[in-house]
Amino acid sequence: MASEPPKQNVEVGRVLGRGFEALKANFLPFFGFALVLVGAPAFIGQYLMLSNMRVLDPRFFISSAYWGSLAISTFGVFLGGSVLQGVLTRSTILQLSGRDPDIGGSAMLALRLLLPILGISLCVGIMIGVGFICLIVPGIMIWCAFSVSVPALVEERAGVFGSITRSRNLTRGARFQVFLLGALIWILSVVIGGVLGAIGGAAGFGTGFIMPNPLYGGLSHGLASSLTQVMSTVFIASLYVELREVKEGARAGDLAEVFA
Repeated sequence: MASEPPKQNVEVGRVLGRGFEALKANFLPFFGFALVLVGAPAFIGQYLMLSNMRVLDPRFFISSAYWGSLAISTFGVFLGGSVLQGVLTRSTILQLSGRDPDIGGSAMLALRLLLPILGISLCVGIMIGVGFICLIVPGIMIWCAFSVSVPALVEERAGVFGSITRSRNLTRGARFQVFLLGALIWILSVVIGGVLGAIGGAAGFGTGFIMPNPLYGGLSHGLASSLTQVMSTVFIASLYVELREVKEGARAGDLAEVFA
């Protein structure tokens, strides 16, 4: 594969610029996929939960209605989000290489890679969860190390544990920049969730409801989940491209050769 001299450092600004470039070029199809794969299950779970929340009773949060709604939403978002990661990762790499994003082809690849993507999500999620139990900081460090595991799988087909190891190697020496990117993604997610939640709440209360309106609450939650998933996946794919260029001298155009 052709290469060029590696760039000196990973730059968060360059990662963000590339991510916004991919989002600008493909926002409608990316967001459309996210609405179906992530927004719909998030909406259903939130709608069911709010529909059963008749009064502000703390006992609701230990009821089967609450946990059933949460389980439906979590499982649906986890499954749909895994497919979405595969779709958007491949299409973003193609877009950044100057090629057509081939979203249909990306969807087919995501379905073929669904089981290993789920495996990575489970393994990394469990490690991050244990890390957060251990006073939060270890969880953040684990996320920084394994953040590009799915792009490594999609691009290099290294398997579940091979992709996790590949991510650890790629992020080594650049984890402060990865942390900054993750913090920015988190802040943007909080802002998006807060704004859409406030709009949904205002719309619901404007109709005379004292309790949160299930429809407006579900819609705002589904939209926020879709937007944040699109944004985070595209930026992580852009980070992977940046890491390959900086650490190995790979050109963005060459990374898409595997999809030819």
